Amino acid sequence: MVDIINAKESSYHKTLLAGKIVERNNKLDENVKVRYTIPYNRKNKITRIFTWVWSFIQMLFWVKFKHRHSELFIVSNPPFSSFIPLFCSNRYSILIYDVYPDILTEMGWFKPSSIVISFWQKLNKKVYLSAEKVYTLNESMKKKLTKYVSEDKITIVPIWTDNNFFQPIEKKNNLFIKKQALTNKFIVMYSGNLGLTHDVEIIPEIANLINIPEIEFIIIGEGDKRSLLDQKIKELKLINCKLLPLQEISMLPSSLSAADISIVTLGKEASNSSIPSKVFNIMSVGTPVLGITKIESELSNIILKNEIGAVFEREQIHEIKDFILNLYHDEHLVKKYKQNAILCSQMYSSENAKLFN
Repeated sequence: MVDIINAKESSYHKTLLAGKIVERNNKLDENVKVRYTIPYNRKNKITRIFTWVWSFIQMLFWVKFKHRHSELFIVSNPPFSSFIPLFCSNRYSILIYDVYPDILTEMGWFKPSSIVISFWQKLNKKVYLSAEKVYTLNESMKKKLTKYVSEDKITIVPIWTDNNFFQPIEKKNNLFIKKQALTNKFIVMYSGNLGLTHDVEIIPEIANLINIPEIEFIIIGEGDKRSLLDQKIKELKLINCKLLPLQEISMLPSSLSAADISIVTLGKEASNSSIPSKVFNIMSVGTPVLGITKIESELSNIILKNEIGAVFEREQIHEIKDFILNLYHDEHLVKKYKQNAILCSQMYSSENAKLFN
């Protein structure tokens, strides 16, 4: 979001409505005015929905009473922000990160035939039809959006990473490895949201199958499934699997670079409605990717097409184990994936932010 608003023409008076701002190398333009809403709380369904509702109310208030003549650039996270145009007459464009309400039915929160879903879908059609432009991230999402708006109105702008902030760091110079006493370890890492749409509970199961002291599994993050992971690690009495809290922003390049294999998961239910943005950060640090998701998904397509790793479905736990062991014993294959990942990251640079102008 920082890149997008910075890329807007400097002649605009720009205001950003957000729950929080995370700055890396690229700082928010000092001329941008910031109005804060309630931060997103992913703890459970109740906290998620509450922050969706309350942030929508806050944003609508600012638009109605402070920015009623402004042009709006709306992002689909939080989901209810898409409804703002229904209550005001501002010109607007919209960027769809996750396709709602589709993702809610795929996760089993609602039945496809429910009144809530039917009503939400009707609102989507109305909102998208009146938008100046509708943006999304890839072909799979564009295809899903054609049920709401004509294909010729949808523009794909690939997501991007900050290749200046996320860069490979040699293990001997890696602060995260030193801090966590991981020297001489082959690290298999998951770093990110431990939410309902991610099959992270498979990680302790994989660690339990691999009995090699030099291979360490690291899980970093917060979310709905953290307590489940903690319980599994204790039940299996794992000594090769650590559960760590989210790292400071300044530590992210070091923690991601520490991995010899980075795990990116996306449950079957959400595989066609969203894509984990962290996969692009992982590319920048040059780490092989182990994707755990549907083979027919956009995440799978990115990993396999660019040859930056391998993809398996949740049930293929023994194949996942074999892949990890194969990379542990094959330095040349690891090097190949690393080089491909760094090369691929160049296609997903912050220059993409200019495509929204």
